Amino acid sequence: MIRRLLRSREAILLLVLVALFAVLAVKVEGFFDAYNLLERTRYWVAPGLLAAAMTFVIATGGIDLSVASVLALCGIVMGMLRRDLGWPMPAAAGAALATGLAAGAANGAVISRIGVPPLVVTLATMSLFRGAAMGLSQAKAIGDFPAGFLWLGQGSLCKVPGTGANPADLPVPLVILLAVYALAWALMHRSWVGRFTELVGENETAARFAAIDVRRLKLTLYASVGLLCGFAALLHTAIYATAKADTAAGMELEAIACVVVGGTRISGGHASIVGTLLGLAILGILRFGLEMAGVSSQNIIILVGIVLVATAIINERLGRSAVR
Repeated sequence: MIRRLLRSREAILLLVLVALFAVLAVKVEGFFDAYNLLERTRYWVAPGLLAAAMTFVIATGGIDLSVASVLALCGIVMGMLRRDLGWPMPAAAGAALATGLAAGAANGAVISRIGVPPLVVTLATMSLFRGAAMGLSQAKAIGDFPAGFLWLGQGSLCKVPGTGANPADLPVPLVILLAVYALAWALMHRSWVGRFTELVGENETAARFAAIDVRRLKLTLYASVGLLCGFAALLHTAIYATAKADTAAGMELEAIACVVVGGTRISGGHASIVGTLLGLAILGILRFGLEMAGVSSQNIIILVGIVLVATAIINERLGRSAVR
């Protein structure tokens, strides 16, 4: 049983997370503070949501490089409709979700119906959607959102018991993130959606012979990714109280890193939602600890890169042993 546990990607990642947390708690003064740690998780929510969506796409052997640009575009659409047209906040938020859904469906349609490779399509739309956000907003930030909306990103549900003299709050975005991951886990590991997704990634031809409508599945997945990008835009805007066209730049790479660290095979065929969540936690805690230790941003990037390479090697070795 111990050998089987040690061959589990999720178990390995959990051990890495615990070890990393323990080392930083001992070596970095002020790291082991529940209030600071929980407050920091607010900034993990947007990349975490993108990573959850990306897990499904990568499981099919695809990729979506446009997610951060879609997030920015959705935020700008929401802000402009409220500021310039006076739309009520719920209607503007609904328009942001619709924008994300339309952008994702556009990606999915070109990929599934025309057959253009996902890398090419989403690389092009990454620039297209970011440019649209820049053009609509004239590269100016949009703020002045109502307090009720900002509560989604900045609010807390309750005090966390047992957190000492400086009691920590339970952030609303963290609860939402965990709820989304619970739903994603159920879809990936307890429904036909996950089975079909992994089968398409493992062998698309076999999936077609198994009477799976591959084109419809891909279209639905990419559209769902866009919808989740719109939802991430709501939380991201609420956290920073501002919508900007250049926001979340590079966040698509953060999301992909979480997925890869989590053990989802980049070529498709295997996915782990729990692994993606653990990958998000590992990268988030590593960055937080290094910043607390006063490490420069350049060195943080280098160290995170080393962790990614090491994790990729571990995942590859585990994958080979599973084949044997």
